[in-house]
Amino acid sequence: MTWLYAFMLFAGAPVLLWFVFSGGDADADSGMDADTGVLADVMSFIPLSSLAFIATFFGATGLAAQWVGASAVLSLLLAVGVGATAGAINSATFAFLRRSEASSDVSDREIEGSIARVTLPITSEHRGRIVVGVAGARTQMTAAAVDALEQGQTIEKGSRVIVVRINEGVALVTRLDPQLE
Repeated sequence: MTWLYAFMLFAGAPVLLWFVFSGGDADADSGMDADTGVLADVMSFIPLSSLAFIATFFGATGLAAQWVGASAVLSLLLAVGVGATAGAINSATFAFLRRSEASSDVSDREIEGSIARVTLPITSEHRGRIVVGVAGARTQMTAAAVDALEQGQTIEKGSRVIVVRINEGVALVTRLDPQLE
C-alpha cells in the first residue's frame, strides 16, 4: 500500500500547490465537451481542487500512519477519512465563498437582465458557466437554466443568454431570443 499512498501524495501535491500559488480557477472551462464521458461527469460535481486535496491528504495520512507503525487496515481507514474530510472542507469552503462573494463594483440587481455568454454548457443535469459584462466589469458566474430543460437539451457554449435572476450566487438564465440579438 505504500506505493499507493506515495503515488497519491506525489500526484495530488503538485496540483494542490498550483492552486495555492497560481490562484488557479477550479471551475474554469477545462475545454472538455459535455459528451467526453465519465471524467467530465466526475469533474462536473467534484472540483479539481477538491480532488487534489483528497489525493494529497490521503497519501500523506497513509504514509504517516504506516511510518508510526499503524496496521494496514487502520492506515487505510485513516487515509480515506482524512482525504474525504479534506476534500469536503475544501468544497464547502469554496461553495460558501462563491455564495457570499460580493463585489463593490457590480451588484446582483445590476447583473439581472443583462445579456451573458455561455462558457461552459448548461444542461438539464449540470450547471454551466457564463461571462457577463456589467458596468465595465467582466464577471464569471455559475449558471443554471431558469426554465427546466428537457432531458438531453443543452444551452451550448458560446450561446447568448439573459440573466433572469440570481439565486444564492447562481445566475438563472434563459436563451436570448434571436430577434433581440
